Amino acid sequence: MLLQLSLTFVGLLVCVGDVAALATLLTWQERAADPVSRRQRLLTGVLPVSSLLLLLLLGAVFFLMMIWSPQGAEVLIGG
Repeated sequence: MLLQLSLTFVGLLVCVGDVAALATLLTWQERAADPVSRRQRLLTGVLPVSSLLLLLLLGAVFFLMMIWSPQGAEVLIGG
């Protein structure tokens, strides 16, 4: 049970960090000087990095659901 709680805490920290990183990334894109720079930042920085962050967020949520499922303890132990 302690392992589940500690892994849940780590998973929630990852989720909060992902949301904060996404907010920072979108703010960085919007603060460009002109529309051309904003579009360039969107295509070269925001889309690839946000795709990876959203994939990590989805994986963290899946992991949290898996460890709290009825078979989660067995999966964590390895049996």
